[in-house]
Amino acid sequence: MRLLRVPGFASLLVGQSVNAIGNWVAIIAIWGFAAFEFDAGAGDLALLFVVLSVPGALLGPLLGVPIDRLGPRRTLVLANVLGALNALVLTQADSYATIIVLALPLGLIEALGAASLDSLPPRLFDDDDLVSANALLGGADDLAIVVGPLLAAVVNAGWGLPGAFLVDAATFLVGAVVALRLDVAPLPPSSPVDRSAWREVREGAHLAWRTRGLRWTFAVMGATYAIWGVFGVVEPLYVRDVLGEPATAFALLQTVFGLGLVGAGLALAARGQRLARPRYVALATIASGMAAVVYIGTTWLPVAFVGVFLWGAGVAFFYAPAKTLLQRYTPVAAHGRIMSINQSLEPLADMAFTPLAAVALIRGDVRLLGVGAGVLLAGIGFIALLASPSPSQPEVARRAEGAAAVRRSRPASR
Repeated sequence: MRLLRVPGFASLLVGQSVNAIGNWVAIIAIWGFAAFEFDAGAGDLALLFVVLSVPGALLGPLLGVPIDRLGPRRTLVLANVLGALNALVLTQADSYATIIVLALPLGLIEALGAASLDSLPPRLFDDDDLVSANALLGGADDLAIVVGPLLAAVVNAGWGLPGAFLVDAATFLVGAVVALRLDVAPLPPSSPVDRSAWREVREGAHLAWRTRGLRWTFAVMGATYAIWGVFGVVEPLYVRDVLGEPATAFALLQTVFGLGLVGAGLALAARGQRLARPRYVALATIASGMAAVVYIGTTWLPVAFVGVFLWGAGVAFFYAPAKTLLQRYTPVAAHGRIMSINQSLEPLADMAFTPLAAVALIRGDVRLLGVGAGVLLAGIGFIALLASPSPSQPEVARRAEGAAAVRRSRPASR
């Protein structure tokens, strides 16, 4: 694949996969193993999720300014170095309350790293290769869902919580090293550099609102994130109460979901160039919703495995093309701000809809809520299909021209 011949990109894929696996080791350590070791209650766990979500949700859009000013390569290196330092500090935690406090910066660090990574492909590749690049980067991340929990169990058994955080710190440093090797062109000067950061944030928000393609894509992604937040509550209860299976079955279902993500991501990387169009994103949303219905709607474990695999594939066919649309509808100089808004949408949706799902389940049926959420997601996709913008808008061409100008000027990496 010719994308792998771009200097540093193959190393970035390997480094990103290693980094994501380390992040999963830390997440499993904080979420699961630490809860057992320190006898954490439901309130502690809820507070942990708030701590991890709120900073990225509320402050995430501000992170786009340094990405656009410094360039995504530099901010990706910065995010990984900060992540390594934070992981090292977490090795000193001696209570669950300490873990919660020390984990506070993680939400912002992860948002900075993810938005920086999402801003890289248009600086490295032609427009026709964006779907493949996004799919490969997504597959590198998704591989962690398959490998991360297993490695977390091994690390925790051998070295405990400090070992998990040391692994996370080491993998963050791997991410920083591979990012340094990238050859990323700087932007040609196009605007004064003495503008205030707040003005640049407002410009990014204004761009997202006034550009029809961005507005449509954010609406579909935000609605999808909201449904995912509902499933975050429904899934473990469905496995326990409807399927009557133990926690190991839930972990195995998540692994199969990850296999669907990775497999579909590889297919997208090979043949998905034409799928980064609004109507295909809408169709993938419909397919994802219906696969979720198959998954949650059954009481038979083999059918649940088929449904969760199809759901993973549907999510992959939705996410990489939708991210590509955000890149195509946005001038290169504003990619950091737009991708940072995207990074804030999911934690915002989690904060809003996860509690609603919990309240609905006080008297409601788990399977009914899950099936209803899947049907709603498919309905959102159908509405989005009817309202989808044309893929050949002038704004897309302007973005492609800006990216070409970036690739023509390569005096220094940024």
